[in-house]
Amino acid sequence: MTIFKEIYDLLYNNDCVIVPKFGAFVLRSHPAYIKDDNFYPPKKIISFNAMLDENDGLLVKHLSTSRNISYKKALKIINDETDSLKNKLSIDKKIKIDRIGDIELSSENNLVFHPNELINFDSNSFGLSSFSKEPILKSVKRDIAPKTEPAKNPVLRYAVIFLALIGFGYFGYFNYLDNERIKNIAIAQDQILQNVQSATFNIGELPTINLKVTAPVENINKTYFSVIAGSFRSKVNAEKHLNYLINKGFKASYTAENPNGLFRVAYARLESRKKAYSLIAEIKENGQDAWLLIED
Repeated sequence: MTIFKEIYDLLYNNDCVIVPKFGAFVLRSHPAYIKDDNFYPPKKIISFNAMLDENDGLLVKHLSTSRNISYKKALKIINDETDSLKNKLSIDKKIKIDRIGDIELSSENNLVFHPNELINFDSNSFGLSSFSKEPILKSVKRDIAPKTEPAKNPVLRYAVIFLALIGFGYFGYFNYLDNERIKNIAIAQDQILQNVQSATFNIGELPTINLKVTAPVENINKTYFSVIAGSFRSKVNAEKHLNYLINKGFKASYTAENPNGLFRVAYARLESRKKAYSLIAEIKENGQDAWLLIED
């Protein structure tokens, strides 16, 4: 039966697929378990119920969609293949269905289903496979041979003492030289410091420097033509929109605060009404909204 391909696909997303006038393939859930040191993940295995044979439309609709045929034609294909399956069972008594299992006709004319337990229809266990528990290796004690002390040689001991005395004498001599050199350097530095402290420096008369500082005069009566992007009650939202416009290349800034306490964000604050209208037209061409605010 070719419809078993569609049945197989449906079982991954449905726990019950009814074949009209034949029976239903139902999924049974099995939790994870351990058997003979083998771990098995959760799975769903197919069972069969011949009592559920009323058409629920699931298989017919799926067949109609997948094969791009009408609902009526899909139903006819299912009924024809069901009749063919029943005839084959009456002759062969057993039919193998790939990836689903075997259907057998018993001596009492009852359908007996043997599922393929190698197929796991549980999508939550996709990619999980069984594995064996490896035995824990026990540590093995090893006898460690005792350390043997080297034989003591009196000649070698005297030689070590002699070399140590030479080393200490060498170190003491050079340490004496270093101390003398440090002492001489300190005396020379004291003499230089006394000469510097007693010296006088004449750098002459310094010229007078006249500095004239003027603060820039801001025109407080200046008029700005601000192209407004929006007004925000939240300072955080206003800040986000301001940064968004700056990232888009606008010279965005805040304007005077709204009388209602809102934070106005402008695409730009311009000194010319003509430039402001030109910017508004450009913004509206891009599908955005903007309006003019004259700040006196």
